[in-house]
Amino acid sequence: MTTQVLVNLDPAGSKNGREVRGPATLGEIVEGSCEQVLDVFMTSESGNFLAGVWTCTPGTMKLTDYPFNEMATIIEGRIIVTEADSGAVQEFGPGDGLAIRKGFRGTWHMPERVLKRFAAEIPSSKL
Repeated sequence: MTTQVLVNLDPAGSKNGREVRGPATLGEIVEGSCEQVLDVFMTSESGNFLAGVWTCTPGTMKLTDYPFNEMATIIEGRIIVTEADSGAVQEFGPGDGLAIRKGFRGTWHMPERVLKRFAAEIPSSKL
């Protein structure tokens, strides 16, 4: 089996992607439906690194222990992030990049459908 060394993170999807559909599972849904489509286009050989595209319907998720380090770029929509510890609020929209640390606590409010590219480092204990 050949491992693809260069992957296009095309938001239109990929025939090579591993798609996951259903309610978002990274936190408690406290408003809306937060129905996600997760297309994973690349996984490292060890399985601890993922890259792909994530889409989610409007809603709010309460995150109590974000399970991995992630870098993302918003393509469409907005995410309003509120940190539980500091109360700091940041809004991200199209073209904005963000990085979120493993262990983050707070809320993600998505007033509209969100589409983002992401890369995530999954701790080996979560594999």
